[in-house]
Amino acid sequence: MEQVVSALSRRDRERLTRRSEMLSAAQEVIAEKGYGEATLEEIASRAEYGKGTLYNYFPGGKQEILLSIFELFYDQLCALIAETFSPDSKTPFRDQLNTFFEQTFSFFFKRTELFVTLLREAHRIGFSDESGSRKFFMGQKNRALEALATPLGLAMDRGELRRTSPRFLAHLILVNINGCQMKSCMGPAAFEEDTPASASEMADFLTNMVYDGIKSSQVVSQ
Repeated sequence: MEQVVSALSRRDRERLTRRSEMLSAAQEVIAEKGYGEATLEEIASRAEYGKGTLYNYFPGGKQEILLSIFELFYDQLCALIAETFSPDSKTPFRDQLNTFFEQTFSFFFKRTELFVTLLREAHRIGFSDESGSRKFFMGQKNRALEALATPLGLAMDRGELRRTSPRFLAHLILVNINGCQMKSCMGPAAFEEDTPASASEMADFLTNMVYDGIKSSQVVSQ
């Protein structure tokens, strides 16, 4: 990514920086007020740009900003997958998977307020008549699925995972991550005494579920 940015002209780098500043400001405002109450005026003011300048970068207004934030998060998720599951890594795949889970949940816990709003808006768009936005989400989800399915498939080739559909397993993993995040959004009252709540506890739980399933070690296969 850094090589791509450095290859850009000065003008393009400055434009990329301004866009990033606007998205950072938008995330702050949306996290504080929610998507419905966030205004373009406040986002522009927080980023220290005029509203007209904001429209130059995001002609679609607040909806385009929202989708750009989702795209940014999927960029970060795909980058985390690529970094964690490096083909050159000598770390056992189980440990890599645990690291991926923990870093994903740690990233989430640092931005819980924003994620609460984003999860709500994702469901709103998913059940709306906004075909363009739904198509956008499908594209982003498929991008993440493909990114995770690749290392899962390689682990199966090495015999570290049982042979199954890498893409379907990737789907199950991402759905479970999303489920844990949604439960966390409900606050401490949503957690029972023995429910994993921290990033490391959730990572251990999901890693064990992927590798060991729910069968008791005391059960003897017939």
